[in-house]
Amino acid sequence: MIPENVNAICLLETETPSPLSSPHAEILIGGDFCPLRHYEAKLLRGEKIFADPLIGLFRSHDFALVNLEAPLCSASLPAMSRLGFGLRCDPGIAEALKALGISAVGLANNHILDFQEEGLFQTLEALEKVSIPYAGAGKNLEDAEKPLEVRCGPLRIGIWMLAEKELNCADRHRAGSSFFSPERNLPRIPELRAGCDFLIVYLHAGHEFTRIPSPRIRSACRALIDAGADLVIGHHPHMFQGVERYGNGWIAYSLGNLVFDSDYVAAYPGTDRGFLLSAAIAPHCVRELRIIPCKMTPAYLVESLNAEEFRDFQCRMKNISAALKDDETHKKAWEQEVRYRWDTEYRQILRDISRNFFNPENLDYALRTGNLFTCPTHLEMFQEICRMHLEGKLSRTPEEIAVSAADPPTPLGTGNS
Repeated sequence: MIPENVNAICLLETETPSPLSSPHAEILIGGDFCPLRHYEAKLLRGEKIFADPLIGLFRSHDFALVNLEAPLCSASLPAMSRLGFGLRCDPGIAEALKALGISAVGLANNHILDFQEEGLFQTLEALEKVSIPYAGAGKNLEDAEKPLEVRCGPLRIGIWMLAEKELNCADRHRAGSSFFSPERNLPRIPELRAGCDFLIVYLHAGHEFTRIPSPRIRSACRALIDAGADLVIGHHPHMFQGVERYGNGWIAYSLGNLVFDSDYVAAYPGTDRGFLLSAAIAPHCVRELRIIPCKMTPAYLVESLNAEEFRDFQCRMKNISAALKDDETHKKAWEQEVRYRWDTEYRQILRDISRNFFNPENLDYALRTGNLFTCPTHLEMFQEICRMHLEGKLSRTPEEIAVSAADPPTPLGTGNS
């Protein structure tokens, strides 16, 4: 399933193989796939963006999934942003996805409406044209919340794709993505589980540029397992996060970036690393689970890690995963992430919020400010910042900044990415 020249971490390996009569499948899941700029140009020219040892991985599995984090639409479409900002790829990328061996894509993410509803509709058309299944977005909320149903031989796999509620979400009369709300989502899990042999929740949520999931995300992912999901897989933070076996299932909190060409994202150390998750599954059972770390290179090629990089990745993964087990250890590690986000972004956001809001030249600020106060992730960060200020764990004075954007937090003594 995984070539010998590709470094991988084995999390679970069943000694006794599944009986041949038992339905089983080998699946490969990747995180944020956003082939902008250089990656887009290479794909449209027919050039490879994955190094040879990784290329065969998608086709060697029975099913391969990535999160397509940019609409595939015409460059002439107006953006949601009044300043024209947004992520977009040429519709021809759909054919490149097919050629890579990607079986299906998730569309539940915060960028799927960057070019409004027409951008989403063109994306669906491009994917349908090359027969790539998708889920997580649609013409209304009911459509967007339909799970992807996949058959690998006799095994029926259900994949429910959910996204953090930002500017991307559908409603009864508006196209967009599904949205992540544990109060709404959890009651549906038993029904979804009953309709398939293996249930995956594919979740675009969490805090960007953090190594540790927040208490809200950790609690929600565990609740999804308790409700009946077999595997919960997260993406969106742009950094890889820990993996844990919990209850009767597994949780990978963030796969990190797989393909992403953005100066804003690349400014944060560690965003060039991510991992693919390879799983051998049977009815409501993970039989084997492996992490395949990878990196984006300056040549715009995704490669496997070399021996030294792999050892560093193993150490980091071990430490950030260990922080998930114990509540007190998790809290301490999470508070390091809050300090980092306060010092690298949220301090400036709060300092400039009034000036930017009333600046008539800042045409997007009302839209962006509204998102700050309605997105659950931003609200959680504001609440945690206020709590830590009250507890004397954060300072509002610039002179006492503890870290910079070039020095991300290092949970449990790990080194910089």
